[in-house]
Amino acid sequence: MLKLEVTCDPGEREKVEETLKKWDLPSYFEEVRTNGKKALKFTAFVPDFVINDFVNDLMKAVDMRRGYASITWSQVSGKSVKYSSVTRSLERYRKHWTVAGIESLIESANSQASVDPIQLTLGAVASMVALFGLINDNIVMIISAMLLSPILGPLYGFSLNVVMGRGRDALNAVSSILKLLTAIFTSAFVVSLLLRLFGLMPAGPTREILIRGDSGIVYILLAILLGYAGIVAIVSRIPEILAGISIAAALVPPTTVVGISLAMGWWGIFLGSLRLTVENVLGLLIGSLLGLYILNVSPRSYYEKKAAKIYTQRTITVLGLMLAFLVLLEIIK
Repeated sequence: MLKLEVTCDPGEREKVEETLKKWDLPSYFEEVRTNGKKALKFTAFVPDFVINDFVNDLMKAVDMRRGYASITWSQVSGKSVKYSSVTRSLERYRKHWTVAGIESLIESANSQASVDPIQLTLGAVASMVALFGLINDNIVMIISAMLLSPILGPLYGFSLNVVMGRGRDALNAVSSILKLLTAIFTSAFVVSLLLRLFGLMPAGPTREILIRGDSGIVYILLAILLGYAGIVAIVSRIPEILAGISIAAALVPPTTVVGISLAMGWWGIFLGSLRLTVENVLGLLIGSLLGLYILNVSPRSYYEKKAAKIYTQRTITVLGLMLAFLVLLEIIK
């Protein structure tokens, strides 16, 4: 339990009382003088697991630009029977993200958002495994490639940094995604050229290649769902390998087909797989952002939360417009 004290202008009394009533928190106030001016000081007891959301609401009611305005709280030792009913009534808020939980998510995301040479090498190896699976119609090898791909970390890093309003880190994550996709494409292209030189490539595209050379609106919707499910899974502490496979399934095989078809001169498949890859990237990014937005993952302070919300909405709008353009192309193709 926390003891919270709010010092505000007398004209803000009604707004503060409405906020306290909204959260069903018992309180009392007294008139005080601070810096020679009359002010009101509210005192309330707040369960620690709702303090962030409650303070965010309070900051909408109190003009913190005034020099004497303040919102402070401190830990209260022991348990008060008088306020136990408040704690019980607010139990539903325990599922909201705590400061420690948010910081843990950020640390995890930033540690995975950047890629090193080892991860790029894994991406290249995953591409080669997928290539052999695609040209031999071997679904087991294609699934094995998905297990190797480290694409989940940068995607997770992008979406979390966007909803936290950390633009530079989000751009670094996008750069990591592009690096991994480039490694996958380049590896597939070079190996396909070598196999073609030695006459080891099929004369025509296999069934698995044809599947990845066909884009469509349904694949866009599927990518959004996969992005949403993957992020929800990882923040819910579901093993990363399960979430990672679903993400890799939408990116590794199509990107590998882009390299194969370019090396073989299969231009129709090249254009289809390239469009499918771009659609999947945008769909995954949008789906992951929606997942964190729905889960109410956001910064701690009111002003940071407000700025991050605007940043998230703008990012989703830009990605949505790009995806809408691709949808239009799908409709008229």
